[in-house]
Amino acid sequence: MATTRPVPPVLAVLATGAFAIGTDTFVVAGVLPEVATDLSTNLADVGWVSTVFALTYAVLAPVLGALTGRLERRTVLVISLLVFALGNVASALAPGLGALLAARIATAAGAALYIPAASASAGALSAPERRGRAMAVVLGGLSAATVAGVPFGTWLAADLGWRATFWLLAGLGALCAAAVAAGLPQVRLPAAPGLAARMAPVRDARVLFTVLTTLLFMTGGYLALTYIGAVLAPVTGGDGSELALMLLVFGVLAVGGTVLGGRATDRWGPTPVLLASVAGLAAVLVTLPLTRDGMLTAVVAMGAWGVTAMATQPPQQHRLFAIAPTSGPLLLSLNSSATFAGISLGGFIGGRVVGDGGPGDVDLLGPIGAGLAALALVTALVGVRREQPGKRPTPQAGPDAASAETAGRRG
Repeated sequence: MATTRPVPPVLAVLATGAFAIGTDTFVVAGVLPEVATDLSTNLADVGWVSTVFALTYAVLAPVLGALTGRLERRTVLVISLLVFALGNVASALAPGLGALLAARIATAAGAALYIPAASASAGALSAPERRGRAMAVVLGGLSAATVAGVPFGTWLAADLGWRATFWLLAGLGALCAAAVAAGLPQVRLPAAPGLAARMAPVRDARVLFTVLTTLLFMTGGYLALTYIGAVLAPVTGGDGSELALMLLVFGVLAVGGTVLGGRATDRWGPTPVLLASVAGLAAVLVTLPLTRDGMLTAVVAMGAWGVTAMATQPPQQHRLFAIAPTSGPLLLSLNSSATFAGISLGGFIGGRVVGDGGPGDVDLLGPIGAGLAALALVTALVGVRREQPGKRPTPQAGPDAASAETAGRRG
């Protein structure tokens, strides 16, 4: 009889770091009104606090991934968490909007370095047949942030002020840095001859179509999710508690979707899991206008949305890591970059669609997002067909991802 293995402590530490970064990424939207009031600025201007974080992440993730690809992973992870923590300290102390934006750029730099490095480390420390699940544990930290981190951070800001949220995140980042330094074994990925060799896989059509697929389905999903309050207003009637319930359902099942995506990838390979989850996301988004029929319909839609949206990431990361293990940090950072670029682009396009917020305009968000998800399905299929026979990455195929040098676990 199969038994469920406990999550290794090392993966739990990596997931906790991802949880802190996920909370930092998404909690800002809930504290923007308090920030605007405290800094004596308007809500539109302070909205750049979220935008500049996502854009910085999108730009720096591949750059930092390329520059640090040959460094030992534990060192990279500790540095990234310390930069993240210091960025949050600067955010908490920011006297004005300009200083806060600069602090958010520094915080995003640490986040952009951490997530791909943590995913690569999880893959390197796991056997090929369990790599999807290991990477899903790290991604689960991001998903868990939407369930626990964001609500708690928003509550803390309402009770103690928005600066308290950033102090909390700074402390969590510092604790995670200490835990990684104490508990993670040394992890060295197979070394490529130089930067040019590490950059070579970027020209691989499979890589380009994989990253494009991520960009498209993230844009499609966040086109509607950014304005989910308006989308669900016919059901919630503007009641914040009912909206919070919907988001809780989304977050809980997003965690489940991450775990399911990782396990399914290990069992059937990344391709069928990716195609099924993207097709499912398109189906959910196209039916969003039907959620106005009632609370039950809306809850089911939000749950299905959470599962399908997060089940896409483990097969995407597994696929990239299998294509070129020596360039794993760079390729995973490109995927992270596409994720955050999709979040920013989705919000921007959604804002143009919504306009003044009329019901007819809001109802277009889901179908347009579904169209982008359908286009993502097309690019995924094209990427699969470009693979040469016998070279398709599977859970058992391909070289062992990395050699993990374990110097003994301390602490």
